[in-house]
Parts: sequence; C-alpha cells; structure tokens
Amino acid sequence: MVQRLAGKTALITAAGQSIGLATAELFAAQGARVIATDIRIESLEGKPFEARKLDVLDKGAIEALAQEIGSIDMLFNCSGFVHAGSILEATEADWDFAFDLNAKAMYRTIRAFLPKMLEKGAARLSTCRRQRRT
Repeated sequence: MVQRLAGKTALITAAGQSIGLATAELFAAQGARVIATDIRIESLEGKPFEARKLDVLDKGAIEALAQEIGSIDMLFNCSGFVHAGSILEATEADWDFAFDLNAKAMYRTIRAFLPKMLEKGAARLSTCRRQRRT
C-alpha cells in the first residue's frame, strides 16, 4: 500500500468504533502517526496507533491534549450522537447533549488544534458550493 500519509500526524475523535476506528486504521495503514481518542479506549489497545482517552465534552481535556501533542496535520472530528426518537420524544436534555456533542465538541477541538495547524501550514479549507437552478 502506498504510504500517502507518511510523516503526517492525525488526531481522530470517537475512534473506538465504526467510522472513527475504520479511519484510524486506514490512516495508520497509509503511514500516518495516528492519535486515536475516545472516552473508552479499550477497543483501541493493541492497534497500530496511539490510544488516548478523551472526553470531547470536556473543554479542559481538549485543551490539555492540544498542549501535550502540539501540532498535528489532520483533525478528524468523528464524535456524534443522533437521538433515537422524533423531536417530540426528545427532551431538552437530549437536545442539549446532542448539540454539545455534535457541534460544541467540534468547535472546541478545532479551536484547540487549528492555530498550530495554521502556523505549520497544515490546515486546508475545502468548501462545497451548490449551484442555484434558475
């Protein structure tokens, strides 16, 4: 396999299962140094990457990890939650939890890691534009 990510460092949140785990394994296979984070790291042990416990709802923990790790090249925010019922079944606490995990956690990780990524020249912005039909 081509080592397209050799020399790059990737931080992946919610890497303990599903898309996060598959991405961590793929990035490692592509040669990246992978720092795989999750609130439960048991499923990350023995894998070809570094496993770190991280609760992305904890702003202080995110900032501490950013200080400890330093600059990274890639940040893959994979943490997320979807309520199983309809909006009529969701409580305000359910909504707050979903917003905290799906939006605020990503905001916090980006805020913590992006400044050093920009200094390094590692950050890239990609946008998707819709064309209006007239």
